Amino acid sequence: METPTPLPPVPASPTCNPAPRTIQIEFPQHSSSLLESLNRHRLEGKFCDVSLLVQGRELRAHKAVLAAASPYFHDKLLLGDAPRLTLPSVIEADAFEGLLQLIYSGRLRLPLDALPAHLLVASGLQMWQVVDQCSEIL
Repeated sequence: METPTPLPPVPASPTCNPAPRTIQIEFPQHSSSLLESLNRHRLEGKFCDVSLLVQGRELRAHKAVLAAASPYFHDKLLLGDAPRLTLPSVIEADAFEGLLQLIYSGRLRLPLDALPAHLLVASGLQMWQVVDQCSEIL
């Protein structure tokens, strides 16, 4: 009696699943709402993970926000994980505070005669878009 030869396995036929449908939903106010919330947290001292010392004034902020807004802060924070950063003494406190508000709001409101100080600080922080805008006004 002859033993049957086993048949080679038949590969499973691929099931034909249609590609899943995807949708994209835009939330136009998301970024501004997120920044407003982060600014509120900053002003209330919530979730802040760095103190900035500028001309004897201490301001609280979020490292991730600073690093995203300024190459100067990005590099400074990347090099060390200190909870406190002392800014160079040439940085004027009022101008820095105005730029910090800009970082969190996207708006810079100041007297025209304060523009040169803000330009100098923005340059030091490597905030080139701000430097360009301020330079155009001057």
